[in-house]
Amino acid sequence: MPSFRIPADDEEDQRQPPVVAPIDNQHSEEAEKAAAAFAFAAMLEKQKARVAEHLSLVYQCDPWFPEGLYERMATDERIEEFLRACPLYEYTQYNSEWTGIKPRGPHGWDPKPEMVNMMATIIACVMEALGDHCGRRYVMKTQDVKLFHEEKYTAEVNYSSPSLVIVGEGPSFERPQKGSRGIGFSNVTTCIDVITNPRRHFIEDKEFLERHAIYARQIFIQQPNRRFVRTFVIGNYSIQFFHFDRSGIHRGHIGDLHKNNVKTFIRLILGLSSLDEEDLGLDSSIQWQLNDDGRKIRGILTTTDDETNITKTYQLTDLEPLFYSNCGFSTRGTTCWALWDNENQRQLLVKDSWREEGTKIPEFKNLKKARGLEGVAQMISYEANHGETKDSGVTEYIPREERPNYPSNWSCVGKICSRIVMERYGWDVNHFESEKQLLCAVRDAIAGHRNLYLKAKTLHQDFAYQNIVFGKPGAPPGQQGILIDLDLARPISHIKGVVDAVGHTLFYSISIIINATSKQTGASLLPHDYLDDLQSSFYVLALLMYHCDGPVRYQEPRPQILLDWFSAMEETIPGMLKHLEFKKGFILSEKSVDPTQGVAPYWSKASRKLLRGLYAFTREMAKAKELIRRWRDDRQYEELLTESTVRRNYDRVLQMFDVAIVQLDQEQKKGAAVGPSVQGRKRKVEDDDDRAENKEAVAAATRPRY
Repeated sequence: MPSFRIPADDEEDQRQPPVVAPIDNQHSEEAEKAAAAFAFAAMLEKQKARVAEHLSLVYQCDPWFPEGLYERMATDERIEEFLRACPLYEYTQYNSEWTGIKPRGPHGWDPKPEMVNMMATIIACVMEALGDHCGRRYVMKTQDVKLFHEEKYTAEVNYSSPSLVIVGEGPSFERPQKGSRGIGFSNVTTCIDVITNPRRHFIEDKEFLERHAIYARQIFIQQPNRRFVRTFVIGNYSIQFFHFDRSGIHRGHIGDLHKNNVKTFIRLILGLSSLDEEDLGLDSSIQWQLNDDGRKIRGILTTTDDETNITKTYQLTDLEPLFYSNCGFSTRGTTCWALWDNENQRQLLVKDSWREEGTKIPEFKNLKKARGLEGVAQMISYEANHGETKDSGVTEYIPREERPNYPSNWSCVGKICSRIVMERYGWDVNHFESEKQLLCAVRDAIAGHRNLYLKAKTLHQDFAYQNIVFGKPGAPPGQQGILIDLDLARPISHIKGVVDAVGHTLFYSISIIINATSKQTGASLLPHDYLDDLQSSFYVLALLMYHCDGPVRYQEPRPQILLDWFSAMEETIPGMLKHLEFKKGFILSEKSVDPTQGVAPYWSKASRKLLRGLYAFTREMAKAKELIRRWRDDRQYEELLTESTVRRNYDRVLQMFDVAIVQLDQEQKKGAAVGPSVQGRKRKVEDDDDRAENKEAVAAATRPRY
């Protein structure tokens, strides 16, 4: 029999001093077990809620996928030789089956321990006899081990305990900082659940799907170079197989693991314990070096430029991604890495993201057109195709034009990964350090938006504070704010009235929300144009002024306008209609409102005046567009899009910012002459709508900023 690493159930208890239980401990033990079961069930429900939105459509794997699954891992002859010699497999002319896993007991998640032990023994035997793992892959029993979760924005302790895992060691696997036995989602190749299943075929149990989606989600989060994750549930006769990638969730059935599909079962084990990280679904172009404790200490990323065909390797300046959206399936899966370019002594950023096959203009094409434009992110190199989901071979990818002829759970949408190397800039404007820094950054991002529109003939379509970053340290005017994320950008010639709303929900323009709800309201459609993005710029500034009471400080309690705004964020039709009602009341009300009501005390008179000016412009343009929509006045709409009108509107907005920046400088000089403000906070100043415009500020604003 092979040796393998399955710790004894009492392994950890041997390290602890014995605890003498009270004589009447039976009831207390039962109560503790009941409380633990209740707490686990509550935790599991929260975990299920995090994956629920991704479970609405599950694709069925190609019926013939088992035949090609990891086919190259072992020849038929080698597998047959192994089965004849294996003491765990009864191989005769009349009967062929794995011993020790015949069905006993009812169907359920909690098989008898001997079932789990035997399955672990079978898997270990296959790995040792047919694999070449050099001690870097091994199976572990984990039904009593906590594999801890990682979640953004919560300190809650969550964990999962699959029946078995295969543990990996190597450049993409990191030993977790916490967790018993040094096992976590950061260093497993797969998760396996063993169940008692006397049936020869699986019933498609939602519980299987939910739990394995939870496992896969955590593997994506804790192994950030993952492209796909494969897991399975194994019963006495068959296997429920799951494949998770950016195209969605794929489920397949492998029947009769004893005879007809015994070779597929063996190859599945060999594939999920392979030393080739690409077989496991990992992107081997990103690698880490580990210390003796199995923790990452440095890393590299390799990429090949499609334009020059030159391959370069960069150092990772951060071991973890600067940004990732690996928390779901059927998503863009955007992951950003910080790099150091040793050859040119500069910091760079790599962005990996997935797009639907044949449905949208890749971001790298938009960035090529934006080369040399001030205020827009600059691309160094790109890989148009850094991988495709259809290469996994588990589901048939039907051409888009043929999909209406197939059931929805067959017609999978293929995704393609692109890799873009860009210059690295600062954090997004939510991390501002001063009022002036913020105003300059938003102003330059709007100027970048104008450059993109007028010079590259491209509309960004997603003007949000998350897509405005600060320029490099010491950046000159024009480059102090950079517009990033051109995923949704479109050539002006391609834009037309559509129902789909694109961008960040908070910053949707009124016109875009009306388009999105047109089926319910009967409204006519208007294209997403530059005025929608300029309206979004007003919402960006307003949100920051309502929410932030200084750098890294938030206004408490939140003003009512912010509460109303946040309550209308759902992207459902009822949520969008509520959002529309809020913004119409704010922007298109019969009588204009004062947008500075609710602004935090931190903000200066100059910024408040700027907000009022942007509000007036936004209100004027929104009313003009809705009149055009009502009367279907194509001539008037075309006038809004003439180059002279476009330039005039951008100039109006940019001059408001320029005046505010000059006035802010003047206020700060006066404040310095008077003395410091109380506790470092700016003094609240009264609004001065009735005063004449500061002529000196306007004159100064017409000169270049230095």
